Amino acid sequence: MLASCGNHQQKTTAKYTATEVEQANQVVKYYDTSLALLKNVVVETSVNSVLEYMEQPNKSSILTEIKPPVFSQKDSAYVVNPGTYFNEEIRQDLKQNYSQLFKVRKRFYANFNQYLSDLKANNKAAADKLLPANYQLSIEMSEYKENILDMLAPFTDEAQKILLNDNSMKEQLLSMKQMTATMQSILNLSMNKPAPDDVRLNMKLAKLVIQLDIAKRLPAVDGHPKEMKAFQDFLSDVEAFIKDVQRIYSEGNYTDTDMATLAEYGMSLN
Repeated sequence: MLASCGNHQQKTTAKYTATEVEQANQVVKYYDTSLALLKNVVVETSVNSVLEYMEQPNKSSILTEIKPPVFSQKDSAYVVNPGTYFNEEIRQDLKQNYSQLFKVRKRFYANFNQYLSDLKANNKAAADKLLPANYQLSIEMSEYKENILDMLAPFTDEAQKILLNDNSMKEQLLSMKQMTATMQSILNLSMNKPAPDDVRLNMKLAKLVIQLDIAKRLPAVDGHPKEMKAFQDFLSDVEAFIKDVQRIYSEGNYTDTDMATLAEYGMSLN
């Protein structure tokens, strides 16, 4: 609804060339593809299920194998070869982080299947060594995922400014997109086992608080009461999200109920 607003407004003089608009489209396409791909490459619930199974001292049942979540090979080939709409440095960083992410993910699930084989062979000593290894790999997966999203953020923000140039709700839309991305990162980090990355989580939470404060100061856009109401409702949700994360973090114990609470926010961001 917000995105459609402004379509009937008188067009202002274009500030960007056709080339700049096309490059902005390519950046957003790359970001959207990355976002969709990363949700399947690193599925926090799947990673945690593996780790939780490995943590159990006594298994009620022995699994035979687990297959990692499926992701698009076409999209993976696309993201490891970013185009010239990014500078050379960021292109190399994206390639490196994606390549490492895929390697670490493969090792994580291979370790788990080896763990199951060791259990089946009654080689508990060998199996036990794989849990700390997979803890480390799970941390690395999360780091590569966040690195990629952090690298893309400034380029995506600038691209969206160009594409929303003639939209009267431009500033509100941009702030919503930025806060949504930050909230998603916080959700991902909160689910890390054996414990969240405190430094990165605190930085993201502080960033979201600042983004919310800036968004609250944006002037109302005349002639769009429904869109402004939707924007204000979104800000209320962000404020509630911040309070929940701060409460859970201060208690220092991420219970199943807490995770369910955060998961509800995650559903609204998808």
